[in-house]
Amino acid sequence: MAPKKLVKKAKVKKIVKPRAVKVDEDSLDHYGLKHAQMLFDPCGSDLSESVYPGDRGYINRFNLNGVAGVGTGITNFAIVVKPGNGIAAYAATQLPGDTFLVGFGNSYPGAGFMTSNANKFRDIAHCTVVRPIASPNNATGSIHYGVTAASALPQGFTTSCTQMLSHCTQTISCSQACMAPLEIKWSPGTFDDRYCATGVLDDDNSDRNVLVIVGIGLPANTGVQTRMVSIREWQPTVTLGVNIDATAVNHSRCNVSCVLRNLKRKDPEWWWQLGRKTFKAGRAVAGAYYSGGMLGAAGAALKYV
Repeated sequence: MAPKKLVKKAKVKKIVKPRAVKVDEDSLDHYGLKHAQMLFDPCGSDLSESVYPGDRGYINRFNLNGVAGVGTGITNFAIVVKPGNGIAAYAATQLPGDTFLVGFGNSYPGAGFMTSNANKFRDIAHCTVVRPIASPNNATGSIHYGVTAASALPQGFTTSCTQMLSHCTQTISCSQACMAPLEIKWSPGTFDDRYCATGVLDDDNSDRNVLVIVGIGLPANTGVQTRMVSIREWQPTVTLGVNIDATAVNHSRCNVSCVLRNLKRKDPEWWWQLGRKTFKAGRAVAGAYYSGGMLGAAGAALKYV
């Protein structure tokens, strides 16, 4: 009887399933990181898609230079900035207790451009830089600042520089701001991701935030120089003949609340600085403008106003 032929069995490889990696839902993804960079550094960050919901728009950086608190006998000033509507209010008084009405107007970065070209807009980031005009050796007084609910300082509200101090959480001396410019950044409210129609001074304060800056006891008639910088997403008027991708969606798992939580964890005082501090978060998107999922090189008329 012939011996049986041995047949080798083929080896079966054991399939090892990849280990599931838990995703921290409260961490920043790529788009959340880019939004955080814009909030932290409105002046110099790359322009990128935000984490805002809804239709995409063009994203540009605008700036405006000015002064506040300059006038005969003036030693106090107040500034209220409402990026959600693209407006700001200014007041100057001789005494800190002198009352005035909060009167918003279009003295705001890019206001003229928006009036001529935009149907609606929403601000992604904003900062206001102030520096006393007086020299360091005679720069008396103090500058107070904070971010508060827009409902606390609505259009036509009667207040004073003294009363507005209750909305400020930080204070520095004018001499400090002379040595290094004070930069105060806006922290948006939950509803500041909504578009606003162009030319609206005060539509809805239910959950928008305003930036507050108050100067007390400055040398008479000196005031401060101001520079406002705003990063804005906007959609053009029909007359321009420019189409926007209405089907675009938010690609980020983050929303603005998630972005703000991460900024606060990294630096609780991320929203203000004297001089310069760096947010080390990497760079991935080139400058110019962003719209509807594509990058392009903006012309001078579009990039800055």
